[in-house]
Amino acid sequence: MKIVSLITTFTSGGAEVLVSNLSGAFSAAGHDSLVVALCPASIVGNDTRTETEQRARIEAAGGRTGILSTGDRRNLIGGAIAMRRLLRREKPDVIHAHTIRAILLLALAGVSVPVVATHHNSRLSFPPMLFRLLGKTVSAYVGISDECCDLLASKTGTEIVKIVNATGPGFLADGPRKTMGSPAELLAVGALTDQKNYPMMIEAAAMARAKCPDRPFRLRVAGNGAIRAALQEKIDSLGAGQVVTLLGDCNNVAELMREADIFVNASHYEGMPIAMLEALQSALPVVATNVAGTRELVRDGENGILAKPGDAAIFADAICRMLSSPQDYAKMSAAALEEGRKYRLDYCAGAHLQLYERLAKA
Repeated sequence: MKIVSLITTFTSGGAEVLVSNLSGAFSAAGHDSLVVALCPASIVGNDTRTETEQRARIEAAGGRTGILSTGDRRNLIGGAIAMRRLLRREKPDVIHAHTIRAILLLALAGVSVPVVATHHNSRLSFPPMLFRLLGKTVSAYVGISDECCDLLASKTGTEIVKIVNATGPGFLADGPRKTMGSPAELLAVGALTDQKNYPMMIEAAAMARAKCPDRPFRLRVAGNGAIRAALQEKIDSLGAGQVVTLLGDCNNVAELMREADIFVNASHYEGMPIAMLEALQSALPVVATNVAGTRELVRDGENGILAKPGDAAIFADAICRMLSSPQDYAKMSAAALEEGRKYRLDYCAGAHLQLYERLAKA
């Protein structure tokens, strides 16, 4: 099959990492995989170096890459014309849209092949009426978690298929961890966006340093985004520079996971975060907010600790609780690894290919 996957830009976000990994699996299975970004990374303020690296990874794994338009991504007419040219040139058997804007452009371009769509979060960032307007364009939706499936079911009558996310190679640990380092290494991975609630995480880290001074730690944050300067200002204002470090874009996340002791996530909401799956496969216990997408992966007291979202003091308590429970650390690490083993790329890619083949034959 010729499979075209559509993303907003080539970035290090979870959805883009998943698409990159899936493309490699599709190519390995003998399919023609083309990943197309709607616009260059620079248009939306993303790192062009990361864009180059991600495209190179996809192409090294046998896939192809492209950028739909170099113009303003808000230009629907220009985008639709470029999309029509892409469809005529490539003649795909199936298209998988990983952004709502791509579905809109496909509708305006008059797409005639099956379209699969994934919404990668448990909340909507666009008016729900778009589901109704684009209902005839999408053949099936992929729900990446139970809560994502429930959201889709409440907004559209189109078929919904649950396919959970998966990690790429290089993360699965040989076995559980036994002890934490001193200082303990806390790691957060993800784009610096409001969804991830990094200001609260930073505040909680500063509080935890004071609440459990006998349990030294440092927090490293891998990721980039428009709010980086504001986050650094917050770190400086709290005097937390010795505790919290913003690493920026990183292409060595697997190495960072191996160096870490605990994974942290303070998001307001999630879909099924790829970075958390990578952490679980790396046998890292998790401290996270009890929100959609996360609570399907983390069981409080078993493979991590869940905290009330939005409350820095409670999140600080959760960090201290993890740091102060060395006797439970190995048990939580083993449970994290057991959970992480469920999210294999071959299972995820196989489920996608089965869906594509069924729709292409219909």
